Amino acid sequence: MPKFPTREWAEAFCQALNESSEYRSAAAKWEGDIIFLATNLPQELGLGERSAMKLLLKQGHCHGVEFYQGADVDKADAPYILEADYKTWLDVISGKQQPIPAMVLGKIKIKKGSFSVLAQYVTAALAMIKAAQKVGT
Repeated sequence: MPKFPTREWAEAFCQALNESSEYRSAAAKWEGDIIFLATNLPQELGLGERSAMKLLLKQGHCHGVEFYQGADVDKADAPYILEADYKTWLDVISGKQQPIPAMVLGKIKIKKGSFSVLAQYVTAALAMIKAAQKVGT
């Protein structure tokens, strides 16, 4: 099982999204790549303090991933960039924390993009979490 948030995990997540009919249906009208930026990573992961996975998303399909770690995280760009610390992402993936309330509370920061647009895709976000849970952490 790949460890979150490694390149292998991001690739497995992309595959899980493509295998999810629930995600495909909920995100059928979504167009826009998303970066999930994780901060305060544990040293034992060997990724530095930050990593970012960019999911290439269009109409309910993941067309690939890009992975950035350490200083290269600053090079990552997409229409939507969501940032949270490592523990918050683990809580979201495990279902202990829902993504929209986490954004409202500032636990997940929208570094780029529109909250109002993201809020329209709550069902897709929940389907993404279910796909992430299949990958594990």
